[in-house]
Amino acid sequence: MKKMFSILVVVLMIVGVVSAQDMPAGNKAGAKSMNFTFLGLGTFGLAGTGPAGGLGASYFLSSDAAVRVGLQVAMNSATIPFNPPPATPTQTGSDGDFSEFSFGIGADYLMYMDAGRVKPYMGAGVGVSIASNSGKAAVATGGTAGEITNGLAADYAGFGAAPANAPGLTFGLAGIVGAEFYLYNEVSISAEYQVNLFSMTSTSDTEMKAGATTTTRKNGSSSSILGIGAGGATLHIYF
Repeated sequence: MKKMFSILVVVLMIVGVVSAQDMPAGNKAGAKSMNFTFLGLGTFGLAGTGPAGGLGASYFLSSDAAVRVGLQVAMNSATIPFNPPPATPTQTGSDGDFSEFSFGIGADYLMYMDAGRVKPYMGAGVGVSIASNSGKAAVATGGTAGEITNGLAADYAGFGAAPANAPGLTFGLAGIVGAEFYLYNEVSISAEYQVNLFSMTSTSDTEMKAGATTTTRKNGSSSSILGIGAGGATLHIYF
């Protein structure tokens, strides 16, 4: 009972502080904010303003309309150690490696329904992302190491690492719906859901090399309409 009462007191204090603030900073033309997104608030999977989070900025054209831009950069690398098989525990070899790079940028137009501290909004966004990867398998001394450039996840079976994103170029359009809540005049949080209206991916060709032999596989392209969107949360700091 005492614990519940303490929680209630804290909540009431927060509500009291919030209600005592001036008009939220985002309720006027020219307002600007830095946006820190978590759990994927992007235009599509690799997000400008966030699938895995990201950094962005908003600019209010009026009290009920804003534009938002953001980007996300990810670089992953790993060393694949050579471990001799149990049958030949003294066998030597060379370690392998794996690396992946991805970059996404997005722009959104948002329309707000209210000028209070809780501001529902809806809008649309466009985004572009690129991704690439490369890997070299661990190999025993005297053997031939297999090398892969822009491979799919299945191509890296046995490598000990695999790409999180398919290599290539992705373009997407998304519908947006969410709500922003002001904790203080210059600080707010928002929750958002995005629905894929259209997306198209042109997958890079995969190059596989074994010794002097190099094989190239064409992966083609794909598109989707009205796909399932992504959700997440964003911290906004106005200045």
